[in-house]
Amino acid sequence: MATAEDSPSEEIENYPTLSEENPLGKLYRKRVAQNRDLTVLVASWDLERGQGKTTLAMRLAAACDRTEDGITEDKASLSAKELTDAYTREPPGSSLVFDEAMGEVSNRRSMSSVNEAMRSIIGMGRVEQKYLFLTAPGVHQVDKDIRAMCDIWILTRELGESQMFRVKWNPFAGHEQTHDWGTLTWPGDLPGELSDTYDYLTREKRRRLRGEGDDGKGYVDAEDAAKDAEQAAEDARRQKRDEMLREMYRNSDDMTQQDLADAVGLSRSRVGDILSESGD
Repeated sequence: MATAEDSPSEEIENYPTLSEENPLGKLYRKRVAQNRDLTVLVASWDLERGQGKTTLAMRLAAACDRTEDGITEDKASLSAKELTDAYTREPPGSSLVFDEAMGEVSNRRSMSSVNEAMRSIIGMGRVEQKYLFLTAPGVHQVDKDIRAMCDIWILTRELGESQMFRVKWNPFAGHEQTHDWGTLTWPGDLPGELSDTYDYLTREKRRRLRGEGDDGKGYVDAEDAAKDAEQAAEDARRQKRDEMLREMYRNSDDMTQQDLADAVGLSRSRVGDILSESGD
């Protein structure tokens, strides 16, 4: 994963917005027009804490949220169950923040919660018109199939500076592909209502570290999260493959359904069913 020294820089002003020139903003507006979800993974470039991942995730969530309430405590989660509940409970156009930032909890344990939450949401079909902003210690601590399902990776280098990458799945190579979308900078503080939600998350983290959470510490052991991982991982890979097939068919003037079927090892009738699901 290489960086581009001359890549454009986009600054998030005092109150969060995404400008017309910001590539993330362009993708967000496209997803709004398509009534689709958007998933952004915010992680550290070098696994360092204290780089403002949660602050950045909350600013981006506020910029994308299209509801009157904005980013309330109900839209900020610390556990897989809370995130999946919010995903189905909050209205379309809501942004949701999942914050793993628990310094005293092992990365393996906290990441199992990220993976479980994403698998649950993937199983719902990703049609809720929600904008998800997940934080993690590092990209590669998230399961391979889950990080490939994210639309954007944003890697923080230091407080107030990060690098954006567009993520797409390559069904032929069997792994994700990333495209450098330039740097993103943001102020370290938060506007009033966002600061209130951030303070709520901080209090909850401390409370759960003391073992006072309603669901224990609010985190799921990796062994528990792995129970349904195999089927969910296959669902994630299939969804990415189907999206890629539809995109290839829409953008090609001479590729037939049989060509696509031969390329991915499916029957022509199955490819036809996949394409018909989106009206192609």
